[in-house]
Amino acid sequence: KPKQSGHALWVGNLPLVTTVLDLRDMFASPAIESVFLISKSNCAFVNYSSDVAVRDALDKFKRSGGLLKGTKLVARMQRGSIADRTAPTHEDDATEPASLAGEPGGSTAIAPQPRAHRPDAFFVVKSLTVEDLELSVQTGVWATQAHNERVLNDAYDSGDNVYLIFSANKSGEYFGYARMAGPIVPEEASEETLIVQHQHQSTDLPKTTYTPATATSPAGRIIDDSSRGTIFWEVISEPSTSDTALPSAASSSTAPTSPISDASVLKSWGTPFKVTWISTTRVPFFKTKGLKNAWNANRDVKIARDGTELEPSVGRKLLQLF
Repeated sequence: KPKQSGHALWVGNLPLVTTVLDLRDMFASPAIESVFLISKSNCAFVNYSSDVAVRDALDKFKRSGGLLKGTKLVARMQRGSIADRTAPTHEDDATEPASLAGEPGGSTAIAPQPRAHRPDAFFVVKSLTVEDLELSVQTGVWATQAHNERVLNDAYDSGDNVYLIFSANKSGEYFGYARMAGPIVPEEASEETLIVQHQHQSTDLPKTTYTPATATSPAGRIIDDSSRGTIFWEVISEPSTSDTALPSAASSSTAPTSPISDASVLKSWGTPFKVTWISTTRVPFFKTKGLKNAWNANRDVKIARDGTELEPSVGRKLLQLF
């Protein structure tokens, strides 16, 4: 389930074919945080960042007539909202979100320009889960964010080897490394796509679908854990100060950073492509102490985003640790 903010609307009398995106769009607001659909009860909870946002959403709902696909919905503030502590509610237990099974997350660092011919290129690649990396080892297939594809293809076309060094978010280690076995070519991806889809369908892992920002709601993701009867949408929020991504250009250079983060994923996922796994030996981050990436402001190599390119000499030293 999504995290509950304590500022929520309970929505009932849902049509049988209601989806979480139907509800997100109906109750959209810049302050929306999550939508938890309970299909078997024909109801849902819509969480917001504040009580003011809940009241605004309820007022908007009443003004609109409250119709969804021809059905009149019922909505009221959930108990726990400051403005409506005595209102009748539908109780629900708050738990942490289910584990995510998705494609790599994070933002791409800018590759050195222009790209000269280099025999070997080295990139850090992030995954939301270890399970996705294990799946890639089985299938020999990976998919990165669409905006990473050009950089990887440029490296592949201008050199002999493109090494991808993988790490799962919050794992504190590198999972292993692989070599690109060919360029990323969309029209040739049908077979690889089927392999990835088949493998995901054969596992008991939740499915993650990323949704872009709209004019009325922020970017988010749908977590579909149908095997456990759970489906919800949640906003992709910025990491907390205890698990912070690399600082932006506008932030302080002394701001704390973390090597791994669930940074916002605003782009669509790209084309599956073939990789050749060379090593799955785990390398803890502490073993990389002293390795600095000159192409990333001379930061420690462990501090990187999905798609960060490593200066070749440090890339080779990192591979020697596997």
